[in-house]
Amino acid sequence: MDVEQAFLSCVILDEATKDAVNARITVEFFNDPAWARVYEYILDHWRKYSQPADEHVIHGNFPSYRWDPVSYSFDYLVDALRVRRAKSIYLDALNDAAALVASADSADVWKMGDIMQAATMQARIETAPSLDMSHVAMTAELEDILYDRMEDPGYIRGIATGFRGIDYVTGGLQPEQLVVMIGLPKSLKSSVLLWMALEVQKQAKSGLFVGFEMSNYEQMMRRASLLSGVGLTRILNGDFGDKVRREIMLANRERDQMRRLDFTTDLSNTMTVSGLQGKILEYNPDVLYIDSAYLMHSELPKAEQGSAAALTDVARSLKKLAQAQRIPIVVTTQASQTKSRGGKLNADSAMYTQAWRQSADVLLGVERVDPEQPDDGEVTIMLKVLATRSGPRADTLVVWNWSQGRCDEAQRNAP
Repeated sequence: MDVEQAFLSCVILDEATKDAVNARITVEFFNDPAWARVYEYILDHWRKYSQPADEHVIHGNFPSYRWDPVSYSFDYLVDALRVRRAKSIYLDALNDAAALVASADSADVWKMGDIMQAATMQARIETAPSLDMSHVAMTAELEDILYDRMEDPGYIRGIATGFRGIDYVTGGLQPEQLVVMIGLPKSLKSSVLLWMALEVQKQAKSGLFVGFEMSNYEQMMRRASLLSGVGLTRILNGDFGDKVRREIMLANRERDQMRRLDFTTDLSNTMTVSGLQGKILEYNPDVLYIDSAYLMHSELPKAEQGSAAALTDVARSLKKLAQAQRIPIVVTTQASQTKSRGGKLNADSAMYTQAWRQSADVLLGVERVDPEQPDDGEVTIMLKVLATRSGPRADTLVVWNWSQGRCDEAQRNAP
């Protein structure tokens, strides 16, 4: 079967040009120049007249071509074209990378990786299924959802964060969501993100934790404290005996039996959204966590790193990445003291760019109730839902105690 000819026959005979456009099939999906010219004409006719070119119109312009009914469905042919297009993109990238194999320049080795990462991003974007949905399809999906909700009632519709007050109004972490957590310096944003990752792991979900400020060693010590309940300072100072050492190791080994939670500080491969996509393909996590996302680099050619324009691009690209990979992405970034009235966070408190708020499906805030509380004792924070696309605002009171390796939700203030 010639997939390209079969697809064109289906589009022409069924007058399915609109469906082809909605499926994001472009001329680049055609390897045969002859079929590419036919499809280009079909698209030009659609753009010019807002209606499909029927069989008679096509025959008038391509009289030597024959269009016969096919036994394959339109969706099957679309999927076949997507696979062929992805393969073509990867083959071109492999050829470009192969040309650098004999190079003695070490920079060319990393360039090979950049070529393949760019190809992966291009293939994902060009061949991802359309997210459009007709009202008929929406009604059918709604019925399925209502049956599921009726059979399994409750407010958790995604992956629980471990904070009931937050889950109550957000329904948990949803696929394709970008969740942005903002806070002033030393507000325990990184700690909250780590706790969330550990709680998600308990639900048989895997995670990838990307850190730009803390090392894997620091995360390992914090993880050990939270899992064992032994104070972080005791672990760091070695202020424990063999019995406590065994308890720490037992708690961590028990967690190792659960789904994977991987940590990376690989700055060479995670500073850009393309690099992160490569990591997602490598580890296939259910949730991606990014600590200090404001340190990421934009891939815009002329963007000054750290500028508002660069970080606006990063925020928007992370939202697109969540949609392309169909997983929730949770990030932390800094809040501005001047935009936080009296030290109180609001939806406009994000530093550097308002794109964090605009791109986020859920905007969370981490706020210390008493900034004078020492870090080595109990620290009370308010975890706030500052904004959400589909729910009310709310907050929950959390007591953090690194001296006991504990995090306890004290109170939920529902709207």
